Amino acid sequence: MIPIENIIFDELHALLRITDRLWELMLAEIQENGLFNDLTRSVILGEMQRLKVSFHFWEDEKSHVWKYTSLMGDDKKTVLQFFNLKLLFKPSRAELIRKLWDGFYELYCALRNKNTDPAQLKQQSLEWLSLFLTPSQGNPSRPKTYVRGLYMPNQITPYMHALVYHGWELLEKHKRWGFKAFSCSAVEKKNHNQVSTFFRKTLKNGGDLLKRKSAIQEIIEYENRSLYFNYNVLSKSPKVKRIRIK
Repeated sequence: MIPIENIIFDELHALLRITDRLWELMLAEIQENGLFNDLTRSVILGEMQRLKVSFHFWEDEKSHVWKYTSLMGDDKKTVLQFFNLKLLFKPSRAELIRKLWDGFYELYCALRNKNTDPAQLKQQSLEWLSLFLTPSQGNPSRPKTYVRGLYMPNQITPYMHALVYHGWELLEKHKRWGFKAFSCSAVEKKNHNQVSTFFRKTLKNGGDLLKRKSAIQEIIEYENRSLYFNYNVLSKSPKVKRIRIK
């Protein structure tokens, strides 16, 4: 087992996973308000088109759950920085969510900068977490005075915890090299190419929601079946599917 003091989280995955979480929470709020309809989806698609980000919604035929394109890192950065939330929310609400998104991007940039002061990053991270946990004010039954907060403690993800409570520690410990020296961006790119090629570049991540199988599980099961037929004498065997990744 790797000692805990020798573990460092990848800054790229922190960006990807936390951005995913912020996007999910934003869409969940729209659904909670009963506004996740064709018009809203059209507005989101229009904004993505303005940002020159390839993005699509589709309804799963079996589960009837609305799903959407998994974005690459650069596209996630674009959405995180420039998506116009005022198209979907009232100005005050949009400004609060935008402040949270901007605050996270600032943390990400600070984490990548080896010249960042760890003490300052710690304070900045705690302030961002406090913003994430902004409580509601007033009585929900009185809409005129009620101000909705942001999110709950149980909506914090492990990457958020790692960023807030351990990012500054790791930056201080590895200040000589910086977080970028431990980046897994090349591995992430390879994984993305493999998954998208296997599923014929649909970018739907694969996986069967009803069977609760992830994309990687489907790939492994397919490879296991191929290996079984290749190494066992059988009357019939399926043709091996060859995947070429450029």
